[in-house]
Amino acid sequence: MHNRLIKKAHLLFSMLMLSAVWSLLASVNTAQAQAECNTDDVPMNYSLYAEDFKNGGFETALPYLRWILKCAPDYPSKSDRNFRRYVELFEGLATAAEDAGTKRSFLDSALAVYNGGPEQMSKAGINFELYDWTFNKGRFLQSHAEEMPELQSEVGSVYLEAYNIDHSTLQNYYINFIIFDMVTKDNKADAVDFMDRVEVDFAGNAEVMTTIETWRGQLFTSPLERMAFLESQIVKNPNDGELKAELLQLYMDEKMRDRAYEMAETVMKTSPTSRLYRTIAKMRLDDGDTADAIKLYESSMALPGGSEAAKEVYFNIGIAHQQEGRLANARTQFKLSLKADPTFTQALIAIGDLYVTAVQGCGSFEREDRAVYWLAADYFDRAASSSNVDAIKNQAKNRVNSIRRFFPSAEDKFFKAWSPGDKYAVDFGCYSWIGESTSVR
Repeated sequence: MHNRLIKKAHLLFSMLMLSAVWSLLASVNTAQAQAECNTDDVPMNYSLYAEDFKNGGFETALPYLRWILKCAPDYPSKSDRNFRRYVELFEGLATAAEDAGTKRSFLDSALAVYNGGPEQMSKAGINFELYDWTFNKGRFLQSHAEEMPELQSEVGSVYLEAYNIDHSTLQNYYINFIIFDMVTKDNKADAVDFMDRVEVDFAGNAEVMTTIETWRGQLFTSPLERMAFLESQIVKNPNDGELKAELLQLYMDEKMRDRAYEMAETVMKTSPTSRLYRTIAKMRLDDGDTADAIKLYESSMALPGGSEAAKEVYFNIGIAHQQEGRLANARTQFKLSLKADPTFTQALIAIGDLYVTAVQGCGSFEREDRAVYWLAADYFDRAASSSNVDAIKNQAKNRVNSIRRFFPSAEDKFFKAWSPGDKYAVDFGCYSWIGESTSVR
């Protein structure tokens, strides 16, 4: 009896050990599968992370997002969306963390994305705004002053870097912050030189000139303090459109969407401008509200000075249609953007991207499908040869290099009797909306 009990115990132990081994092997196989890059797995992994991300499941979304960033960082819209979500994911994990060490670790991971993301996106040929990434890095550091106290001395320098990229986009508050940072670091000579630059760059801007000329000492170390100040001033001066416009910009910078939309309605009624409409339209577009974004962009064209930003308006309307899968409509807008400014080579790249997307969504990959990549390459080549901006040239060249391996092979061309230089029309089947011709390469 005793021996039988011992044998049963041994058998049970063996079964438990075998079960543990199989579980371990299964987890290893799953990890290995996720680590391998397979084009067929891209939509699935993207869907898995996107769904969890949308529902706040940052921990479960993380491995799939990492896979996407490794294997298909520009999927599905060749934008910086996946990288932006990577930052938001780590910030979300930091918010949920219970101990300071874990919270800081996640914030350090988010900062690493800010530091390395632009270079990675450039290599991947992804569309992104360097100014936005630089500015948002400064805001990130400033927003986490409590958790990252030793990095606060870098904030002013980051904002200065953003100013150097595009000074016209930086609001008065941040200009003020840069000066304050220089002064507190006892770099008064640098502060004077910087203010000289600002006077030239913002000549005619009364608000900025007041800051430069008087520098009354009303400096703010946090955008939240600036918001409180502006809100108190608006109570006293409810018809001051400039105060409301600056507060609206701060709401948008701080991603306070509800407050921003509420203020936007007020400002658009009292002080409507084409630029304001475009700003709100971009916010709607970023939030995925493409219908309202298109309406606002179209309305901006009817306001004074609206036509001056035609290339931007048409381009972003094209992006909105592309996000909804309306490729033909998107192309129409991209061509209008190019018509408004023939040097706007980003529109050429966007059209090439549309044709690549068309192939990916057509459901087949025969010789004729591969030939469509020749037409996409035509647009990328035009962009590379006509742009005077090295970053855009490299982006276009990277696009060609990324699709070259999909061109019809020598065997394909022999089978179809295609000779280099022959005209090839892309106007059939699911490509009928394209209606353009290319040449056999």
